[in-house]
Amino acid sequence: MKRVRNVFQFLCILVVMLACTNCQNDTEIETQHTEGLQKEFPYRSSVLTKQAIEINTKLSNQMRSITGIQNDELSKSVYNSVYDFTVYTDVINFVESTENNKHSYTFPIERGNNTGSSLENLVLSYDETIDDYTASIVAYHFTASQKQEFLENQHVSTSYGVSFETVAVNANDVLNKNGSLPCTTTYTVYHVTPDTGETFVHSTNNQHNECEHEDADGNTQCRTYTVIEIDCPDGGNSNGLGTEDNSGSTSSPNTGGSSGNNNDNDNDFDDIVTTPAVMPDQMIDDCMNTNSFNPRLSPEIRTWLRNNRIHSSALSRYLQNVGCNDSSKDFIEAAIIAMMDDQDLTFEDYIRLRVEEKLEERPFGLIEVPCVELEKWQALALHNPPPSVVNRVHAIDNQDTTFFTDYSIQTLENAEGHLVNMDYFPVEISSFPINPSTNLPYTPEEFLTYFRLNINSLIDNTWAVFNPVVYQNGNFSIDDTELWNSDNPLTALLTIDIPVDEGTVIISDYSDSNFTVITLETPWDSEHPVSGVRDFGFTQTNWGSYVFYSRAVDRMANGLDYAVANSPIPNDVAFFGSDALWESFQEKMITFVNENGGNAQMDFKESYRPSWEKIKKVLRGEISIDELDCLN
Repeated sequence: MKRVRNVFQFLCILVVMLACTNCQNDTEIETQHTEGLQKEFPYRSSVLTKQAIEINTKLSNQMRSITGIQNDELSKSVYNSVYDFTVYTDVINFVESTENNKHSYTFPIERGNNTGSSLENLVLSYDETIDDYTASIVAYHFTASQKQEFLENQHVSTSYGVSFETVAVNANDVLNKNGSLPCTTTYTVYHVTPDTGETFVHSTNNQHNECEHEDADGNTQCRTYTVIEIDCPDGGNSNGLGTEDNSGSTSSPNTGGSSGNNNDNDNDFDDIVTTPAVMPDQMIDDCMNTNSFNPRLSPEIRTWLRNNRIHSSALSRYLQNVGCNDSSKDFIEAAIIAMMDDQDLTFEDYIRLRVEEKLEERPFGLIEVPCVELEKWQALALHNPPPSVVNRVHAIDNQDTTFFTDYSIQTLENAEGHLVNMDYFPVEISSFPINPSTNLPYTPEEFLTYFRLNINSLIDNTWAVFNPVVYQNGNFSIDDTELWNSDNPLTALLTIDIPVDEGTVIISDYSDSNFTVITLETPWDSEHPVSGVRDFGFTQTNWGSYVFYSRAVDRMANGLDYAVANSPIPNDVAFFGSDALWESFQEKMITFVNENGGNAQMDFKESYRPSWEKIKKVLRGEISIDELDCLN
């Protein structure tokens, strides 16, 4: 007889041992019982479009046979008169084995007489032994509340029935079907968490286990897989109708299971493996119009969704990924209205527009930083240069005309990019080194001046060298050496030799306890690679020591598309040189203090950067844009 695939044999043991227990993580059971058992769920799924059928000759031939279509092109919906269903081909759930060529295509279907809450799919499963696809209808017998839960979370937490019916590809199969011996079917429903890949057995033959899977944020969404194992007596086949009573009859799918027999046929391609598929417009409609007294979608919008399957597919995938909640409903409703008003606007375009709007309101949105930490950087992020700094830049720009780059301040307000870096590199000094000019310890103010004037000796020059600007262009010249070395270097220009790139900054704030630089666009250095503000200074602790620091807030010089497209993994690679530079500041300052009669120690650095993978997921509609915010 036909047997379950070898990779699932351990699950038979699992079912026996857990018959009276809660649903458990299958990787935990493997550890407890045998080291050789499968540690990961051996299937993965993705969503495909109609083009996937058209390029698969065997699949498209079977689809034409099932639907009776003779022409080359499959339409978005086709009708089967024998089984009285319409199959929709524009959105397909593809499930494939990670171990062999076993795979299946699942299509949403609709029957004219189905007014209940059940969900039915057409599943075409590849059978390597015949090198072709077999067809079946898999039905999920949800209650109304269970179907709503599935739409919201992509799984159902309570017990429900599953049944399948083999679909005859041609008339001969219909005739042979009536002579089949009854087969035993076993239905196992798995929940697989999207981020961790943990696998939970939800039910076997409707024997429900209590699953308590959730991610770090408390979300319980997961992917539902159904594995149908078909065991037939010798001489029989699986062309009949199977339900969860395992009798091969058409009785209720909500009854218990029965035992099989010991005949064996180790065909790895006998099982049906699928994940539920819902018609895009149906999923959107069921989510958005749950309140029949106050539906969100008008008849006009519902017609638009049916006529624009590409858009409705993207919208339904968003609901599948994010869940059907008030926030996602608001987002989808606004997106539909925007796309109806602008025929060229795609859902992906709409997401990007909304992301840009959100980042205008919350500039820290890309950075994964605890909300309680934001206050430390907000003043620096809001820093604007005083009139004296702006006036000097404008004066230089008016005096030095060039055919290339003008002078301009790359402030955070006029930068195109979004905030991509917040860092802080501190050194705690409990006693200051000796000032050779006085033979007394430096005061905090004196030591900050020493650091400013000798910055190149207190950093690793492999990563940067700071020099006052000396520039000549015809009759126009700049030499800020004297201004930089003065007691008040406000408006002084510094050029920074950086590996691969160079940049210019201007002193935009100065006091006895700090000085601040902002990036500047100049003819000799062009744009600085990042646009932002860096502050150097000191603060006094409650216990009397002093913390000298370098703190920065930066934006990429270009927009979000550039940042995402060129984002490195891991995140810190983009700022590797910057981190190395200011870590060398910590190390060299500590060495200088300790070797010159003082005492200093390393304090913990802080750096917050974007999670590019999360940003990409937002732009792909895999998670909500609400995820772009500080961390509570």
